[in-house]
Amino acid sequence: MFFLRNISHTAHILLFLFFSLISLSLHAADKEIFKPFVLVEQTSIKMDDAKAKVTKLIKQSPFSIIAEYSPYDDAYIYIITSDELKSLASEAQYGGFAAPQRISLTRVNNQIQIAYTNPVFMKHAYRMKTVDMQPILDQMNQAFGFEQFFGGEGLTARKLKRYKYSFGLEDFDSFYELPEYDTHAKAIAALNKGFNDKDSGIRKIYELKIPGKKQVVYGVSMNAQDSGDDALDTRKTMDIVDHLPLKRTAYLPYEIMVDDNQIIALHARFRIAVYFNDLKMFGPHGFGKLFSTPTAYYKAFTKVAGGAQQQKSSSDGFID
Repeated sequence: MFFLRNISHTAHILLFLFFSLISLSLHAADKEIFKPFVLVEQTSIKMDDAKAKVTKLIKQSPFSIIAEYSPYDDAYIYIITSDELKSLASEAQYGGFAAPQRISLTRVNNQIQIAYTNPVFMKHAYRMKTVDMQPILDQMNQAFGFEQFFGGEGLTARKLKRYKYSFGLEDFDSFYELPEYDTHAKAIAALNKGFNDKDSGIRKIYELKIPGKKQVVYGVSMNAQDSGDDALDTRKTMDIVDHLPLKRTAYLPYEIMVDDNQIIALHARFRIAVYFNDLKMFGPHGFGKLFSTPTAYYKAFTKVAGGAQQQKSSSDGFID
């Protein structure tokens, strides 16, 4: 009997240690932080040579180029994806927002910074609950290189999944609700028609269909000259928010999504804030400098989608 009681006591100790280790593991996982960008290197080569280098690396990788563009002088961006990435994106309701990853080249003084987006950060920020984006990050690390994560102090997965810049502001699914059409095809047609309207200030950079669902993601650039609205001046916006030594150029471009028959876009008070979550509200590089930006984006997106403004009250500045 003593032997049996001793075995029972030992079993209880082992169970206690087992569950304690699980608890510690979960606690450690909750403390892991994620940043939105990966720095590859800072190099003294010319921009054209950097482009040639990155183009070659992409061609040798599992990824392919969807589009490439220069949002302003001294900045160049590749938008890439892969069949595996698109398949993973299709598993989440709005996973299409993470299907295009981005590589940026930015001239800073006499160097070129090469960086790319962190798909694991997107997985949490875009609420792709059961999707494992770590293999995609591993592939990007292997293909393009890795020096460090950067972009703010970092957020835990728990905080990213419920991220909003401040109480009362928008989170991930507080979308700009743009026009809704009778069918998916009509929504696509309306948006493509809008891209041909120069007055909107919105231009299509790429179009990416998500497999297995009626979901198409468009990368768009914004032009203040076409629209007459300074809030759509991308360079001015980035000069305000992207002021630290390591540049977050791969934040660009913005996305518009056709999800079935609904056209949506991430609200500026979420989309900008989550990638620049370390910025203050006030000061020369604070969100207060972008007071008119959320409304300007909403108006421009609504126009390009073929509709009239409907949610003015929820689209005012960063400071209400």
